[in-house]
Amino acid sequence: MKRLSIGFLFVLLALEWVDACTIAEAVAAALSAYTFLTFVHQFGDRIDFLSCISFIAALEILLVPTVTYWVFPASMPVESGDYFSYALPAWLAFYAGIQYVSRSSSIPSHSLCIQAARNYLQDKQKSCIVLLVIGLSGFSIKIIVPHAPAFIGSLPAYCLFISVFYAYYSRSLYRVLIFAIAGAMLLLYTVRTGMFGDLFLWLMLGLIFAAAGTPKPISAQTKTVFFSLGLAFLLLIQSVKGEYRYNTWGHWQGERSGNANLMIDLLTDRLANPEKLLNTDHFFLSFARFNQGIMIGSAMANVPMHEPYANGEVLLSFLYPFVPRLLWPNKPRTGGHENIRRFTSLPQSENTSINLSPIGEGYVNFGYGGILFAGLYGLLLGGIFQYVFFLSNRIPSAVLWLPMLYIGCLTMETDLLSTWGSLVNSGLFVVGLFWFLKRFHIQL
Repeated sequence: MKRLSIGFLFVLLALEWVDACTIAEAVAAALSAYTFLTFVHQFGDRIDFLSCISFIAALEILLVPTVTYWVFPASMPVESGDYFSYALPAWLAFYAGIQYVSRSSSIPSHSLCIQAARNYLQDKQKSCIVLLVIGLSGFSIKIIVPHAPAFIGSLPAYCLFISVFYAYYSRSLYRVLIFAIAGAMLLLYTVRTGMFGDLFLWLMLGLIFAAAGTPKPISAQTKTVFFSLGLAFLLLIQSVKGEYRYNTWGHWQGERSGNANLMIDLLTDRLANPEKLLNTDHFFLSFARFNQGIMIGSAMANVPMHEPYANGEVLLSFLYPFVPRLLWPNKPRTGGHENIRRFTSLPQSENTSINLSPIGEGYVNFGYGGILFAGLYGLLLGGIFQYVFFLSNRIPSAVLWLPMLYIGCLTMETDLLSTWGSLVNSGLFVVGLFWFLKRFHIQL
């Protein structure tokens, strides 16, 4: 970690020599580099979800806006000094909160927890088949009825990926078949909907988890290969996503169709013509795609000048997941349309969604008090992560459900209702599933 700190200082000092680079921008870029190096350093040593979330948050809130201020400042809604006066301390508070529990010496070794789960599952190999069936049922509903409630669509579908972990760690005889089915369903969903997020995020979560369970430390060379391949895959996705959606999506959300031949043609074209991926314009456009600073900056430009502070309405998002939509048909939906319409001047269409992010929502509710809110939100995410490990002392397989719990919390590109709702709904679903299957003498 000393080398990481030295690297942070080096980047900070180097940036100070860059023309037109403010101190805040230099700190933002250096902190982003630090969180990335921390993520890489801990990769393989632990289930590195919290460092991954911290880095993605730094990328979207600090690094991409910083580079945009250097390259195309006119695209940012507010001046650099105004933006970083909130965004920088808010991210620092979030980082301090989410990393607080991960530094605790009371957290058990992740590798030992995974080994305990492996031992626990040796006589429960049929559980992966049960999860496979539940997952396939959920995926079928999710594809046929895209707007089905999460408890009968998305959440059961996620069990398909958890079945992969169960099959792998229990050394099931059917593990190769389960891997193939899970991969095929994920690809089918991606082609059918044009939504690439689940594909990338589940592959990333699976890789982080699998790396943490390896018996030997992962070398720096292997890590370099992994992260290089991850970057190349991300660039490939960003390259084909826009063109694929343009040809398969209509104006409304219901006007979406899949085209496997088009997907194959696009991928083949990019692989045959790597210059379409490895060029400055594509790098910048892919990079700018993660600019959460535009949304937060637009909110800062509009609140409170044109729209008053919401004064805590965001806190209601913590209660919504506990009320079933069956009992409250008009319960607010995830997606961020209303927040963007109300608090910013940004355009959006019915078939796409942009979100204010939890840190942006903190500002529109509390002004600079959103800094404290960001810290508490980070502390909440880190605290739940820690609780799962303590729970694993009693139920060793609990750690295998961490990817499902945190799949909706990895990025700051979404709203608080989406992230918190995903975490709570996943937790309630898992608890209910454990209870229900236990009635049939099936232990997960």
